[in-house]
Amino acid sequence: MSTWQVRREGSPTAYSLPSAEAVLDGLRDGLWLPTDEVKGPDAPDWVPLDAHPQFEDTAEELAAPLPEAHDDTHLDMNPLIDVCLVLLIFFILTISYASLERAISVPESPDDEGKSQTQKVEFNDIKDRVFRVTAVMDGDKPVIKLDAEEVPLDQLEAKMRKLIDSTGKREMLLDLDGAVPWGVHTAILDAAKGNKVHNIVLRAKPRK
Repeated sequence: MSTWQVRREGSPTAYSLPSAEAVLDGLRDGLWLPTDEVKGPDAPDWVPLDAHPQFEDTAEELAAPLPEAHDDTHLDMNPLIDVCLVLLIFFILTISYASLERAISVPESPDDEGKSQTQKVEFNDIKDRVFRVTAVMDGDKPVIKLDAEEVPLDQLEAKMRKLIDSTGKREMLLDLDGAVPWGVHTAILDAAKGNKVHNIVLRAKPRK
């Protein structure tokens, strides 16, 4: 019977096995490491299992993969992307809420059959305490008037401040054409808010 010998790498102690199949079984079962040494019946020298022609394929299959080297230069962008998405959603909700808040604070335009008490207000009855802002459409161009003076929209806040400082009036009567774009409407309300106008009386004309 041919005898095979197996030993730990560099160890003087060897184990005798009856066949090459027994060596393979021990290798598959984890009794031997691919680096352990084997010597056949007629072989003069010890050879590592992973270098022996009869065992190298099995040893290669069983060899554990080398751990990946840690790359210190790698930057994980996933947390940064998550934070950016959360901030984006927060800003969208904040802007939407601010726009909704402005819209809620302005009365809706009533129809001809059910005119609100706000729309029945006559300017002559309140002219001593309010200044008047009118917004109408001249073709495709919105025309803004502060009392009787036509004012560019980008100068409305500054002109309104001068009027408030000179007259002391901090209430506004807003005559608004229903065809005026919502952006112009919002800009007028922002100008009033910037000047701390504490009461706005709206007289809105329905869109034709």
